[in-house]
Amino acid sequence: MPPYAADLETWWLESGYDSIKELMNFVTDNLDSWQCGFEQQIKTRLLLFDNDPTIIAQIKKDWPAIREARGIDYDANSRKYAKYVASTIFRKPEEGGINFDLAMNGLGYLDAIEIRRLRLLNAVDEAIQAAPPHEGLPLMLEEIGRTSSSNFKKLHAGLRTCILTEELTKDANHRKEAAQIMALLNALLPSAVILSDIEDVDPTPHSPGVRDSVRFSVLEHLVSKDCFTQERQEVIQMKLRCWCDIASYAEVRDVMVRYCEEFKKVEELSLRLLNKLEKETDNTVSYHAVSAGSPMKYSTDTSSYSRVESTILTQNTSLDSQGSEKEPLTSPQPPLAFHPLLRGMPGRQLSPAKTDIALLARDTSQPPVACYPDDLSKTFFYQHPLARELNMSTQEQVTLGLLLPAEVVDQRDF
Repeated sequence: MPPYAADLETWWLESGYDSIKELMNFVTDNLDSWQCGFEQQIKTRLLLFDNDPTIIAQIKKDWPAIREARGIDYDANSRKYAKYVASTIFRKPEEGGINFDLAMNGLGYLDAIEIRRLRLLNAVDEAIQAAPPHEGLPLMLEEIGRTSSSNFKKLHAGLRTCILTEELTKDANHRKEAAQIMALLNALLPSAVILSDIEDVDPTPHSPGVRDSVRFSVLEHLVSKDCFTQERQEVIQMKLRCWCDIASYAEVRDVMVRYCEEFKKVEELSLRLLNKLEKETDNTVSYHAVSAGSPMKYSTDTSSYSRVESTILTQNTSLDSQGSEKEPLTSPQPPLAFHPLLRGMPGRQLSPAKTDIALLARDTSQPPVACYPDDLSKTFFYQHPLARELNMSTQEQVTLGLLLPAEVVDQRDF
């Protein structure tokens, strides 16, 4: 997970505070806001500050400890936190509006919800790509995914605008220092999103250009000598509202509530579709059978889907009871596609004779109990789950490889 807003604010107010003060002192050394070249100097200095590798490296090093010390798990229960955010943090205007003491945590919960939504949609895309060609993304899920993305973009900018505006327009007795407001800006709109690995997800919906424009506008406002006059405050509010394109907090909250409901629907539809695809492709195998009396050879077919494994069992010799060798009978099936969220989990045959302790302990280095010498009768057979519905004789099932002796199956490496 990337660092959330509250984690970043803690870092900037502690370890990164000296860097912020150095930035703000430097840009005001030579020029005043009314002089030519003032804006260009700010842009140059901000660009150097945002791309300082030592700052980025230090954040990467420190933020896991900050998150552990704060003890807030933003990812634990997305549905529960969606309700909590709407009822306790970003409340209705008539019920008190934003709880600014918890607002940064609220942004973290919403970012975690968006990360889960993006991961669910990515998992659905991967599952559909691995599924048979006729499978496609349901229109309802596609439409809700599109509208929820649009709504998250609006609430992401809108809530951050409300928090920034609140700090920029406070009176002198309650106002934070300019460096503290800059620390808040760095937490709300970080210059770079730090991802822990290639599978991590960046929930930021706006482009780097928009981010840099907002950061420049706020920094320019803070380093101006008359930044807290009413006229200057109205100017910065107008710039921020143009960014979020929403006029009031009430509208932002309505968008947030719709987004939370859309997330629940996306989660429900995605899990339902993943379960459907898993059932359709579960235990599907291809058999090339010539006889049922010879050893089985195990191979993997990846010709159609390079990322999905399928099992092929091949027999080489004919039955003794048959006079001549028959032509191979091929029964093609879709390749075995594992559930995207369960990919990599070990699988092995459970024995009906005794508890497989090694399996329960996930010790896959030990053989399954079905392979132990005297646990199962040598006359026990494994039957394909769908064979009972085909109205085939025992001989036909053996020929097609749908009925396998236990001693043959137990030789396979699970």
